[in-house]
Amino acid sequence: MTQAINHDAFAAKCRRFLDAHAQRRDNPAGENSEDPDTIPVFDSPERAEEEEQLAQAKRWQRDLFDEGLAWITGPSAFGGAELDQRCQDIFDEMCLQYRLPKLNTVFVTLHIVLPGLLAGASEQLKLELVPMMLRGDIIACQLFSEPGAGSDLSAVSTRAVRNGSGWVVTGQKVWTSGGHYSDIGLLLARTGDDAVQHRRLTMFVVDMHDPAVNVQPLREMSGGAHFNEVFLDALQIPDSRRVGDVNDGWKVAMATLGGERKAVGYSSEDPNWIVVQRLIDLAWRAAATGQLAAGVLDAVVDCYVLGAAVEHTAANLAAAERRGELLGPEMSVLKLLRNRLLRNCIEAAKHILGMSMLADTGEWGTYAWGRAATLAPGLRIGGGTDEIQRNVIGERLLGLPR
Repeated sequence: MTQAINHDAFAAKCRRFLDAHAQRRDNPAGENSEDPDTIPVFDSPERAEEEEQLAQAKRWQRDLFDEGLAWITGPSAFGGAELDQRCQDIFDEMCLQYRLPKLNTVFVTLHIVLPGLLAGASEQLKLELVPMMLRGDIIACQLFSEPGAGSDLSAVSTRAVRNGSGWVVTGQKVWTSGGHYSDIGLLLARTGDDAVQHRRLTMFVVDMHDPAVNVQPLREMSGGAHFNEVFLDALQIPDSRRVGDVNDGWKVAMATLGGERKAVGYSSEDPNWIVVQRLIDLAWRAAATGQLAAGVLDAVVDCYVLGAAVEHTAANLAAAERRGELLGPEMSVLKLLRNRLLRNCIEAAKHILGMSMLADTGEWGTYAWGRAATLAPGLRIGGGTDEIQRNVIGERLLGLPR
């Protein structure tokens, strides 16, 4: 950048944009976008509601992109504004004062697939896809996990075989978030044999609308069907859609998982504290009727303390990133802490509500906490299970032997 940035002028621009495209909150300090009887884990709505959320998210991304706010610190060649981190912070903090659309439907596109493309795709492929992804014109999914390769991602068996100037891919993927409404998928496939499994994997971008791609929904115990299994039947992929070098897909995969763990931990809505606040509200209501046991109160206090630890960990990691530090395995600490916080909060709520947590008696909180209990296992699995996070921390942060 050759000229100084006028941060006041940028803040004024952000204010004009948000006033034109969003509604201000009446009480930003004490209000969040979640319904008071909702525990934010991750969204798994019915299809009609999901379609509306997707339409709203696309409109929001289009407006952001056209205003130069979709990637404030990114390079202009990919649709970025080439501004500094302070500008990003100004916009993020200002957004907290407004009611914004839910962006769950573009989460994978922006926080998982996009980092993978930036890490390994050719300049031509990035120029083609990244701006359209930022604008919401292309929605992406992640085609990694398989029936026999979940936590051990290096065990994928979906195979890509050379066929002239392209590849033929056959296999099955599972737990694909948003695969049913995605335009492209970031696919990890086996392209060779090696004693070290992750040395023979290659990443590709696939067309999810190709007839050789069959997407089937998976009904969850929460009632939703956000996840899918995807069958690839002799799918033809040109080599120009390869991301990174042949047999070097593991490096790209790690970039996408790092983005996922980072996004799960960070949130402008601070879902960690929302869950703790909901638990405290529940405990107050129980205490008012004499139904709160002393042991449960201790558990609620422990959740508050753990919530503070999560908040401070997230703040420290965010500060490190603003200083330009490259974060990788550190994000596993935050994800592991947040998973533990959610699990402990649900356990405390279970002791307060008892069987009404499952029966949904109509009492305040029963539906919300019951639904959270059915959704929480998915959060612990996404981006790598707790066991995988511990391995990452032990090997890559603490230097422990494998």
